[in-house]
Amino acid sequence: MDNCNIRILIVDDEEKIASRVSRLLEREGYITDVAYGADEAMHKLGARRYEILLTDLNMPGKSGFDVMVYLQREQIDTLPLVLTGYASVEGAINAIKLGAYDFIKKPVDAATLAMVVNRAAERVILLKEHARNLEELKKLNELKNEFLSVVSHDLRSPLSTIGGYVNYLLKKGSFNDLEKRYLLIIRDIAENLYQLVNELLDVSKLEAGIMSINREHTDIAEIISMSINNFLILAIDKNNQIVFQNTITNPLAYIDRMKVLQVMNNLIGNAIKFTENGTITVAASDADSHIRISVTDTGIGIPPEKLEKIFSAYTIHKSSGTRGEKGTGLGLQICKKFVELHGGTIRVTSTVPGGSTFEFIIPRGE
Repeated sequence: MDNCNIRILIVDDEEKIASRVSRLLEREGYITDVAYGADEAMHKLGARRYEILLTDLNMPGKSGFDVMVYLQREQIDTLPLVLTGYASVEGAINAIKLGAYDFIKKPVDAATLAMVVNRAAERVILLKEHARNLEELKKLNELKNEFLSVVSHDLRSPLSTIGGYVNYLLKKGSFNDLEKRYLLIIRDIAENLYQLVNELLDVSKLEAGIMSINREHTDIAEIISMSINNFLILAIDKNNQIVFQNTITNPLAYIDRMKVLQVMNNLIGNAIKFTENGTITVAASDADSHIRISVTDTGIGIPPEKLEKIFSAYTIHKSSGTRGEKGTGLGLQICKKFVELHGGTIRVTSTVPGGSTFEFIIPRGE
């Protein structure tokens, strides 16, 4: 391990001990500095960066505990180690609470000192690498979001145009069955791609933190009814019944109408996708100052291994419906983000087979 970039501040009021510890650590390749009291240590910690602090606990005036308190108060990223000849359970507990990584007992044994400090240095190096990796991931994520935003904007218009022309041809043209089938395939592909582009754009905006909430006083029961109506034909086609159980005493809520509608459309659409010859029950009820909404189906259910990560931003679940219906796998991530933007929570329970229940709770707002 390369120790040449690890700087250690040794704090001890006994000059001989501090000097000896310094020499031993310099032999290990560390850069050392010495302070002969807590005040001097705090001054040095505030003036320059040290990766590790090795401090005696019992010193005249301020103690090593005071130095560790200073580290926490000033949010200085230095890993503390304790050097003491008066180790006690109480002192150990207090030091650990203040972030002490390990202890070295006096009189100092050279081999023990090297082992403890080397272990602390390894931790420091790992934390540095972790911080660098996080920063790189952040930059990559920003580039990805920028790319998705640009591509999504550039793709939406031509995809919409393709679907529009196909619909025009189907209405105005004269085609045989095979030609109509091909045109319908083109339309379905264009619509699926358009949906994917929209959802990618939503995800990129959410991750970039630029998705805003446009709240307005809205009848939430009306939104639920509208979403149900959007899927009535599809439900009938799959021999499904949609039941709306509404027990809300006051349906008015201060919410983003379109985002809540999108959440409902995703949840009801998914319920129908994975259910055939069954029932989809949409329930709305009061929950103190919140509103609780659930969508329950009697479909195929979700396997336990998928259930745990179904809302994860780093896992895309692309499952086919009862008739092979495809999806982007992004809808539930967007649902979770939209609910959380409202200050709410969302959860899911499921059995295989037997169906699933998605439930979210959002505040009524002002």
